[in-house]
This record gives sequence, C-alpha cells and structure tokens, in this order.
Amino acid sequence: MKIYFTALFLFFAVFINAQNCAAPSTGFTPINDLGTGISPITGLMGGLYSGGSNYIPSAHKTAGLQMASQVECLDANGIPDAVNGKIVWLSIGMSNCTQETQQFRTLANAFAGKNPQLTLVDGAQGGQTAQVISAPWNSGYANFWTTVGTRLASAGVTANQVQVIWLKEANQVGATLPQLYYDSLVVQFKRIANELKTRFPNVQLCYMASRISARYSTTTLNPEPHSYWTGWAVKKVIADQISGDAQLAYSGSAAKSPWLAWGIYMWSDGNTPQASNPNVFFTCPTDYQNDGTHPSTVGAQKVGGLLLNFFSTDSTCTPWFLGSSCAVGTGITNDPDKNAITIYPNPSSGWFNVIASSDALIRTKQSHLEIYNMIGEKIYSLSMSTSEKGGFAVDLSNQTKGIYFIKIADENNWPRKKIVLSN
Repeated sequence: MKIYFTALFLFFAVFINAQNCAAPSTGFTPINDLGTGISPITGLMGGLYSGGSNYIPSAHKTAGLQMASQVECLDANGIPDAVNGKIVWLSIGMSNCTQETQQFRTLANAFAGKNPQLTLVDGAQGGQTAQVISAPWNSGYANFWTTVGTRLASAGVTANQVQVIWLKEANQVGATLPQLYYDSLVVQFKRIANELKTRFPNVQLCYMASRISARYSTTTLNPEPHSYWTGWAVKKVIADQISGDAQLAYSGSAAKSPWLAWGIYMWSDGNTPQASNPNVFFTCPTDYQNDGTHPSTVGAQKVGGLLLNFFSTDSTCTPWFLGSSCAVGTGITNDPDKNAITIYPNPSSGWFNVIASSDALIRTKQSHLEIYNMIGEKIYSLSMSTSEKGGFAVDLSNQTKGIYFIKIADENNWPRKKIVLSN
C-alpha cells in the first residue's frame, strides 16, 4: 500500500508540473518583429536597437569591431602570448544559461572552424539569478563568483584571460509585477556589467541574450509576461550604453563595462516562429522540461545551434572565434614595433587602408608589405618606400572571408598585423 501511494504521489507531481502545451497564444510580438511599432504590453517601440531597427547603430558597430580586433591570446597574467596564450569565452547566468552553454560548447568544440586557442567555459549556474549575482549583499553572491573562478581554474585558464562574455539572466518573479521586474532587471544588468569589468580586467565584449518563451510554463519561476519583459530589459541596457551611460562606459581609463550587444534574441510566442528569424521557436513538449520553463536537451541543443551560427558569422565575433592559430590581436608579444603598421577599417569587406609609420620605412629605403592567409601562403606583396608613408589602399575583395596577416618584410623580421575579411 505504501508503494502504491508513493507511486501515485509521483504520478500527480509529474502531472501537476507538466508543461501546459494547450496554452493559448500570448498575443505578444517578438521585439525584433515589431519594427517601429509600439508593444501594447510594454508601451515601448520595437526593434532590438534604436529607431525600430534590428541592426547595431553604425558607431556602436564600429566600436565593437575595434574591441574585437583587440582580443588576443593572453597568458595567465593577462600578458599577450602568441605562442601559448588563450582567449577565454565565458558564460554568466542562471539554469537556462548553463543548460544552453553545455550544448553550445559541445557543438562549438566539434566545429572545424573554431580557433583552437579559444577556450569555452561555462560559468552559469542553476538558481543563480540576476538578483543573486549582481551585488555582494545578496545571499549566494560570493559563492556564485567563487564557483566561476573554480570553473576557470578547472579549464586551465584564469580571469585575466577572459575577453568575451555571453550573459543570459532573469529573476524568479513570484508575485512581482512585470514593470517592477523590468526596472529591477535593468539595474541588476548594469551592476553585472560592472562586476564583469572588475573581475575580468581584459574583457572586451559582452553579448546579452533574452529568455526563451515561457508560454507553456506551469510555475512562478519566470512565466509570461515576465519572460517577454526580460528581452526589453536587455534592450534598455544596451540602448543606455549606446546613449553614453557613464555606468556602462566601455573604453578608456573610465571603462566600467564591456562593450554590449545582442547575442541573441530568443523569445518567440511558443511554437510560433519569429518573422525576423524563423529558426527561433520552441515547441511543447519537445523543447521543454516538465515545468515549461527550462529547455529540454533538444531545446538546449536548438539554442546551442543558434549560438554557434551567431558566433561563427557575426563580424564582431569572427576575428577571435574563427582561425587556426594564436597569432591574433594587435601584435606579437614584446614587439617594439607593434605600432609600425596601422590598418583600417578592420574587419573589412575587402578594401582597407594600410599606413606604415615613418620610422618603419626609414629602417630600410624600401620594404615589402606582404599578406598571408591562415595556412601561410603569400597572397599579396607590394614594395613600399618612404614616399608612401601616408598610406595606401589594399583590395582583397577577391579573397574568401577569414583572417589574414600583414607584415612589412625586411631583414629585421617585423611583426604581423591581423586583418579580418567579413561581410
């Protein structure tokens, strides 16, 4: 009899917690599908970025490309090391984030194009919400960040080598009103951005993500409309950095945050695909665990695939995510002539400018600018003289997308610079 009642209890526990696959449409429109329209739920204009656009504003994109070009292989102390250094990508977030990170790591580590010197570390942890990890007065704060350090050490890397973050956070909402949830999350996201810059002094880039749909949720963890509001909080924080919020400054001596951008927006109205990205939808019950809140293995694999596509194609990611060596970044370790060559724009769609300093050209009356692909083949060569110190344009539009290396060749064995060809 005792066994019978135990089995009956477990049956009803599973039944009560099962996803509500019959849940009707929320009626909400994904942010990236609204354009300049106003959401009747939030009262805010759509678009992942300002003006109803899903594209990064030009100036912020340029800044992101510049930050990406500064990512380089570092040793444990954060010193450039083109031979043995590492680039560390780190996830920060809660349970959904760690589940999705694990699937992304599996896919990415099997991806032939991934830079072998790029180490992917899962710092996200179950139950560790934005409220918990954003300030030291919160219970669990210290343990979260200690665990992140432990996981970095287990991967054989240090906080000084972390240069890229994937951040996905939310809060357990209970009876919290959606608007108050949004306000709190915006504040906490900004504090987390400050934590990242303090704890990882060489961090350059932070890509923020939304929650997946909670249309089928049967718990008070993070149901609708709170899951939907999470994406709006992400949008607000990124918009504030673009607008010049001093708390989110990302360059110069006053930097308090990494550069922020979307990476990626994952909310859909359940199994209804986004119009802007038809690959984003979540089907019940296949893509969910019993609570309708956490992704199943299948659902997490779907997110992992979306992440791999993003990090392997976005122009602010390809300079450090792709490649086959550690010779990335602005120069070679202990190189006294690392500023001898200036390249812009970088990344480039094919055409870019090369400027060699006067000192560079005075070393010899004539030098050769050479460009090599990733397997060491010389694809371009040009003789330069002191009369060309003002610079000149190079056209590599006939080459495939990827990483190339530029150097001035003479008897002094000058350093290489990286140029990234992207869209």
